[in-house]
Amino acid sequence: MGKYVTGGIKSVILNYYSAIDKKKVQFDLIVDKNSSDGDYYEFTSQGAKIYEVTSIQKNPLKNIIETKKILKVNNYKIVHGYLNTLNIFPMIAGFLAGTKIRIAENLSTSHAKEPKTVFKNLLKPFGKFFATNLAANSKYAAEWLFGKEKLNEVAIFRNGLDLEKFHYDSDIRKKRRNELDIANGEFVIGHIGRYQFQKNHSFLIDIFEEVHKRDSDSLLLLIGYGELKDEIWRKIKEKNLEPYIIDGGANTENVPNYNAMDCFVMPSYYEGLPVVGIEAQATGLPCVFSTEITIETAITIPITFLTLSDDLSTWADRILSYKENPRNSSKNEITDHGYNIKIESDELCLYYEKLLR
Repeated sequence: MGKYVTGGIKSVILNYYSAIDKKKVQFDLIVDKNSSDGDYYEFTSQGAKIYEVTSIQKNPLKNIIETKKILKVNNYKIVHGYLNTLNIFPMIAGFLAGTKIRIAENLSTSHAKEPKTVFKNLLKPFGKFFATNLAANSKYAAEWLFGKEKLNEVAIFRNGLDLEKFHYDSDIRKKRRNELDIANGEFVIGHIGRYQFQKNHSFLIDIFEEVHKRDSDSLLLLIGYGELKDEIWRKIKEKNLEPYIIDGGANTENVPNYNAMDCFVMPSYYEGLPVVGIEAQATGLPCVFSTEITIETAITIPITFLTLSDDLSTWADRILSYKENPRNSSKNEITDHGYNIKIESDELCLYYEKLLR
């Protein structure tokens, strides 16, 4: 899975692993060395083994050799790669180790303005190489990496959620807002995501500035970590917005944060199908997303997609239109659209069994 960090790929795998029938399927993880604090309890407490290897970015050849050894020694029947364009490396390792079933799954896309897009585009043609099967978390992500002609061959596994955990609760809302010192009547715009190019925090700050000009009771709650955090908070201070923006910490898996919010905003440059977008809707939040996020993310109402070229007033108008929006349970809609992890984990288990037959 590459780096073992909060959110993203880790959340997707953990959600599936926590719900899957472990009498039939057991996960072990191969992760980058030194990519976490070494606390793998969420997985190991459920029976998973964790193996650390040299990261692909540091030494691709060493990564392949180390991964191949782990796969061969343990004689795994399946290797399931979640590394998007980097899946070529675990697929080669699986081929060399003699692993019969090699699944390359894509969870993301790219944007022309991002520096690493050059490398993604160089690797894209190899996205199918050495894989016996293809998978993705959305049709959009599948087409981006594997091509339209391969769509019928790609298995779609949605970013399922534990809907007993992700739901709206007024008591949790009150408690979390008290912890964050949010007063009654204050309108909280929320965002959860790593501080990196993809998430477009700089534009989000500009949007909030426009919202706050119109509504002085508005706040912005930011949850996340990443290399651009210092840069973004410098911009916040330069705009004198610091009193109105809450640093909610780095824990992107803290469910009560959603309950504390009133509107969830994601002006991303690109996504595959964002887990946080589904989580927000599961907790009854109205959402405003950029059109760079696939329409497949739209499950509940209200939800709006705006372009990154739309002016700030358009974004502010839409966000503020949700100020008095009631919160409702959306468990049925989330389940009907295929995001109930109890059901989706059974589908993944059946997929593995089918391949093994």
